[in-house]
This record gives sequence, structure tokens and C-alpha cells, in this order.
Amino acid sequence: MLCVMDGGDDDWTLLTAWRTGDRAAGGKLVQRHFGAVSRFFRNKVSSADDAAELVSETFLGCTRARDGFRGDTSFRRYAFAIALNVLRNYIRQKRKRQGEAVDFGVVCARDLAPSSMSSIIMRRREAQLLVLALREIPLDYQIALELNIFEELSGREIAELLSIPEGTVRGRLRLGKEQLRVQLAKLAQTPAELHATITDLEGWARQIRQVLDRDEGNDGNDGNDGNDGGEADT
Repeated sequence: MLCVMDGGDDDWTLLTAWRTGDRAAGGKLVQRHFGAVSRFFRNKVSSADDAAELVSETFLGCTRARDGFRGDTSFRRYAFAIALNVLRNYIRQKRKRQGEAVDFGVVCARDLAPSSMSSIIMRRREAQLLVLALREIPLDYQIALELNIFEELSGREIAELLSIPEGTVRGRLRLGKEQLRVQLAKLAQTPAELHATITDLEGWARQIRQVLDRDEGNDGNDGNDGNDGGEADT
């Protein structure tokens, strides 16, 4: 199940209209992609307010960036490229190391605010464990895993979205799941709790997505690009 769409009114046409002052076109474009962009940030930052600010920054960035992507890719990839840059800048500011490159293969979301919890609060302990464990693994792995289990994207679709080789994505998914299990083992209070979490990651991920969509006033239907769902392919 892909959570954004590029059908109906063409996204690039809507963006062009938005850039010339058509707020209705901008509203339609944001509504179409808002859920996926919001979910991208929510578990990687220090607070829900930070996530909302980064979502706004991403869409504003879409109106300001050059047209170099147009014709070469989908608006979805264009928006996620901007979102990744917005996230890098946010992390650089949080770490107060303006002159250093941000290595998503090393830094994890928890590093940004070690004393703070995720802004995502789940009733079920297993779902909360998944939220917390994802924040304990390197961001490269967290991004790939969340796109896989929250958005139900395949390795090929993630590779296309992030503009990286599919083999790189599959490596991140494999290593990410290994590290995720290690972190879940540290967080779980009992072997039974660990087993219940690990054996149904996709189920707990669906519950998390439902909570995120409810928090954002989204019905979880950001649109559909023709992929009608099924199990996430890793």
C-alpha cells in the first residue's frame, strides 16, 4: 500500500499553480502528500511540534526549490529529497555541530534528546517498544524500516523514493531488523513481551500508523498510486 499519489490532477501542475499564488492548488497538493511526509518525521524528532514544523518546512521548500527534478522524477521523490535535507539540517542544529556532516549511518533519533521519550504514545506495550526501539537504531536503518513497515513499501519502491540502489535498501532493511531485535531485547521486560513484539512487527506498525493518522486528523488514505496493498516486501 503506497500512501501518496501522483494521479488525478498532476502534482507538478498543482505545484506550479501554488508557486504562482494559487492557494487552493497548494492545499490540494499538501493534503495529497501530508500523511506520508508527517509520518516520515514524527518518530525521528524530539517532539510533535518539531515534526509539524519540519513538515511545513518541507512543503515550503517544495515551492522554493529549483525545477531540476521536474520531468526526471515524481513529485513524491522530489518531496522526500527535500524532507531528507530538512531532517539533516534539523539534526545538525540539534547536535550543535554546524560544520560537520551528518552521518545517518551512525546517528540515531534518540541521540538528539537522550532524556526525552518519543511523542508517539501507544496503549499496547508491544507497539510502544517498537516505537522506542526504532529510535535506537541508525537513521539510515530507521528510515528504510519505517517506509517498509509503516508505509508498506517494497525494497524497490524505497530505492526509487530515496534515489539509492535497491541493494543498498535491502542491506539496510536486513541490518536494521537485526539491530531492531537487539534494541527490543534490551527494552522488553519479559521474554514473552519480546516474542509478542518481534513476531508481529507489521501488526504493531499498523497500529502505530493508525495512531499517527488520528493525531494528524488523517484517515490514512493519502491517496493511492495503483498499488493496492498486501504484505510489505523486504
